[in-house]
Amino acid sequence: MDESNGSEDESKNRMEIEKALREYDQALEIGHHNDIIINEVAAIVWGANTLLLGFVLEVPCHSKNQRLVIVAAVLGVFLSLYVLLVHKLAKINQKKAYEIARQIERDLSFPYQINIKISDNYPKWKFGLKAVWALTVAFVLAWVSVLWNAFACFCRDR
Repeated sequence: MDESNGSEDESKNRMEIEKALREYDQALEIGHHNDIIINEVAAIVWGANTLLLGFVLEVPCHSKNQRLVIVAAVLGVFLSLYVLLVHKLAKINQKKAYEIARQIERDLSFPYQINIKISDNYPKWKFGLKAVWALTVAFVLAWVSVLWNAFACFCRDR
């Protein structure tokens, strides 16, 4: 009777470990996926901003298309700010996922605990966040400048 009970406990323990390992894999996948989301959104928006800036800067001041330049500038500001929103939301998910992965590493006594070591050694000054902010501010300022100029051109021709 004791043997069957011990075997049952061992089986339950193995199942719990397997579930924790699946959750560990899922947490790492979620963390990685959120990094990809941040990078893809930033690349698409910053690329679109650069391309659109190139087009709107070619519009002459006396052109009737200044209305479209104003619309493009407002859109550019919102798209630029969208990068910050996505970054913030994705980082919330990523932080939670990696916290869970580190907790599982501790609970299962992983021998190398790589996520714990990465977290402990990763620079705390958040270079990536500062770079995203700096580029976003640069694009917003560029779009505000375009908007100001387009509005001045539009008013001058009235």
